[in-house]
Amino acid sequence: MFERFLHQTPFFRLLVPFILGIVFQIKFSFWAKYNLIFLSGLLIVILIFAAFRLTRHFSFNKIWGVLISLFLFVLGIQLVIFKQQKENYFEEKEHTFIATLTESPTEKENSVKAVLKVKSIKDSAIWKTTNSLLICYFEKDSATLNLSLGDQIIANAYINEIKHTGNPYAFNYKRYLSFKEIYNQSYIEKEKFRVIAKNKGSKLKLLSNKTRQQLLKIYEQNNIQGDEFAVLSALTLGYKDELTPELKESFSTSGAMHILAVSGLHVGIIYIILCKLLFFLEKNRYGKVLRSLITISMLFFYAFLTGLSDSVMRATIMFSFISFGNVFTRQMNIYNSIAASAFILLLYNPYSVMSVGFQLSYAAVLSIVFFQPKIYSLLNFNKKIPDYIWQLVSVAIAAQIGTFPITVHYFNQFPAYFIVTNIIIIPLATLVIYGALILFIFSFSKMISSIIAKLINFFLIALNSSINFIENLPGSNISGLLVDKTEVFILLAFILTLSFFILSKRTQHLYLTILFFIGFTLYNITLQEVNSRKSMFIVHHTPKMSAIQLISHSKAFFLHNHQVAEDDNNIRFNILPVREHLHIDNQYVTEKLLWKPINYFSLNNQRFVQIKDIYFLQYKPVNKLKTDYIILSENIKVSIPELLNYFEFERIIFDTSNSYYTINRWEKECTENKIEYINVINDGAYIEYL
Repeated sequence: MFERFLHQTPFFRLLVPFILGIVFQIKFSFWAKYNLIFLSGLLIVILIFAAFRLTRHFSFNKIWGVLISLFLFVLGIQLVIFKQQKENYFEEKEHTFIATLTESPTEKENSVKAVLKVKSIKDSAIWKTTNSLLICYFEKDSATLNLSLGDQIIANAYINEIKHTGNPYAFNYKRYLSFKEIYNQSYIEKEKFRVIAKNKGSKLKLLSNKTRQQLLKIYEQNNIQGDEFAVLSALTLGYKDELTPELKESFSTSGAMHILAVSGLHVGIIYIILCKLLFFLEKNRYGKVLRSLITISMLFFYAFLTGLSDSVMRATIMFSFISFGNVFTRQMNIYNSIAASAFILLLYNPYSVMSVGFQLSYAAVLSIVFFQPKIYSLLNFNKKIPDYIWQLVSVAIAAQIGTFPITVHYFNQFPAYFIVTNIIIIPLATLVIYGALILFIFSFSKMISSIIAKLINFFLIALNSSINFIENLPGSNISGLLVDKTEVFILLAFILTLSFFILSKRTQHLYLTILFFIGFTLYNITLQEVNSRKSMFIVHHTPKMSAIQLISHSKAFFLHNHQVAEDDNNIRFNILPVREHLHIDNQYVTEKLLWKPINYFSLNNQRFVQIKDIYFLQYKPVNKLKTDYIILSENIKVSIPELLNYFEFERIIFDTSNSYYTINRWEKECTENKIEYINVINDGAYIEYL
């Protein structure tokens, strides 16, 4: 049976070496000078095999398989190389440039965030053409709040490379943006730019955005407001600007966040609606082809309405392959259709494999397709309502089997009541989507649309109330779960071998499943033991804040120059990840206890001095204080030669509570005096394992 599965899913066999090649190049950046020549040579050999039909000979079958797999592996490498060769880092200085907004800007607390495509940039007196993406933060005022998709601007601003903070185990924003092919950022003051044209860029995207805005107005005209409008806009049209942080947190904690991101669930519901409406075309082969063409066209139209986002396009392509595959109905063909859609998407953009959405989408769909029928068959209900509920439960469990390792790795939490959540939200979300489609159709009639809008509003209130209720249940969110990349691969291998065992019933697959489970347990125990013995000295990269952490044997000592709380984003994203990874209790030493002009501390025979005030300059030293590190904070008015009169040290560190101007002056003085220094703002967090 397992061999038959592989035979019926050729794209699955092609996809594996292709993905391995992509991941290999992303991980190791293997710059092979003759890689393209080698790829061409493999292609020529493959064509010779095909032309002379050598695969008909049994002895050549294995060679053919190896050649195809090797070709796809090298192809994956080459596609990533093409992407890497296009990386464009602008010189870090003030530039004049012309650029177009490629998406609707997002309002932040003190700025307006937008992604720009730079059309041309001025170098000296010459304008150079470019197509690089740039993430920008505009100074917030009435003009920047009125910016919209397709606006073309001319601006003068400082452009710098996006840098990783380097904080241990923290989210790598630089790497995340690099997979979106964004490598530079800029802050643009309100008087340093002006709009020179409207409606530039992709005409399809502009039309999509305009259409979506018209549909959003239909919601507003029918008095759907507040949280209900925010959820409805996100749920049906992928418009998330109205979602508050509190609303996002509620959906995340209850395990319902996936319904706010228009993706596989929503496209799947549309797909099911279309299949049911077009059931009469199923009678013959030509009818099936016509139904498939109509379904695929409508799915792409829905993607158009929702803004042509990556997640919707990914789901649309996946269901398009499934729809087309159903025309040529064969057992297990759905796996081949899913694999084919993934292959096409990665062929277009190999960086998609690093997208959390891509990983979760395919893990969920494959897991549902494989495990749901087997889970569903465990119980039989004669009545429709219990049977429908059991279908939802089986789908929820099946999806969690495939996505659990990935979800926990990225988000470090797990919704305890995900089954309850899905039983409630999927029917309500389906009703809302049905209602929204009907509302759009009958929007010409105020009376009919008003009645439909009231029903939609009722369902939305029920949906939001259910989410709030589940969120407030005791233990609704299991947080602090830590699964590193190695553990993710072990867990996925466990799930795969378990699936192979279910397919083949072979004992060797069962032994492998047990082996991976034991391996996961032993790895986890070993990792915790190793982490508990770690000793680290960290000067964190935290904007405009001095943050030093000493970690030793599962205990941490935290020095900072701000009064902070546990929900402070600076702490949450920059300080806590290392504590969570090492299973250290998140308690802080208060500012009042720690604020001293000079902090002196030591760890494992390493000595550290943090200087925040220059009072010591009033005294003439008898002997110099010996230390290994000096940390300068808060722009203290001291020169490096003055420090040399008072301290003997190996290295000096400038933390992020200092200004660029002050650090630049210190760097010059260090160079003149041949002193080793670390600039945390430019170099990222400084970490010393002791």
